[in-house]
Amino acid sequence: MKIEELLKDLDPITIIEFKNYIINHLSELCSTKNSNSKIISKFKNENMICKECGSKIYKNGRTQNGIQKYICSCCKKTYSETTNTIICHSKLPFEVWKNIIDNLLNGFSLRRIAEENNISLLTSFRIRHKVLYALKTFVNSINLSVEIQSDEKYFSINLKETKPINMPRYSKKRSSIKSPYRGISHHKICVVSSIDEFDNLLLEIVGLGRCTTDMLNDSLGQKLNNAKSINADSASAYQEFCQNNQLILNAISSGFHSDGIYNISKINGVHSQLETWLKKFRGVSTRHLQEYLDWFVYIFIMKKRFMLNKIKTESYTNIIIDNNYIKAKDIFHIKMPIDLNIAYAEYFNQS
Repeated sequence: MKIEELLKDLDPITIIEFKNYIINHLSELCSTKNSNSKIISKFKNENMICKECGSKIYKNGRTQNGIQKYICSCCKKTYSETTNTIICHSKLPFEVWKNIIDNLLNGFSLRRIAEENNISLLTSFRIRHKVLYALKTFVNSINLSVEIQSDEKYFSINLKETKPINMPRYSKKRSSIKSPYRGISHHKICVVSSIDEFDNLLLEIVGLGRCTTDMLNDSLGQKLNNAKSINADSASAYQEFCQNNQLILNAISSGFHSDGIYNISKINGVHSQLETWLKKFRGVSTRHLQEYLDWFVYIFIMKKRFMLNKIKTESYTNIIIDNNYIKAKDIFHIKMPIDLNIAYAEYFNQS
């Protein structure tokens, strides 16, 4: 039952008393051990299917904490409401998860998240990346329509946290890490950046060096929904991509943001915001760069769609109900989004 339906028949005095009770007992009401599973249960699909054999699963009692259990009718595999969700195997209560997600929306550092929630720095790191991994479901659902502005953003390769034995090149001091190549080369990570007139945003790592038609196909090819035109530079990659997808290309001369009629100022403004936002992290590992780009996209879109006080509750619901679980050990083995053999081919050839 919706809150509005529950309250509409109550008199004003009862509503005020109800409000005061909620305020005085909020922490107690939200801190029960099955608080997270209650939220998941609210959105749980009744016709759930077993991932092992595809058969229907049914309710099968509850745990001591009141969490609903399920069992497959065929292979007898058991599940719970939290299986494959971000809070699977987590012993942290609702209040801590809520606070951490709030902290991430505010861009807090790992140390500050640890201090704010009385958790270790390692736990803070793991939860941050679990949440960032969970954002993939949201980002993958984004499509671009009607008029699109598109441009590329280039990043230097960052091998932060890579063990010396696994380095594809000799180690250098961070302050002296500069590519021997001028301009855009295979030492630069290409991120295709696109935004439509409804503020749907995509930032995706597509490879190394200058953007090609294949890179555009991989990043934008499956993301077009009733798109009509693209404002971009006059590079041959965009010309071929627009021709293949029946799009109008409004080409902007290289080095300019506008031709007097069409412009790419909106996506360039996003690049400026992204640069400022990334600076506070003091260097982002290339291995995790896509997660941080997804993080920025999520915050950007949520601020456009919802009022500030609604963003936090929407975010918590979106993040914990989806099947987006990643094991803590797998966070440290996320696949590199670029091919280091290509990026540092000259080093391998010398060896």
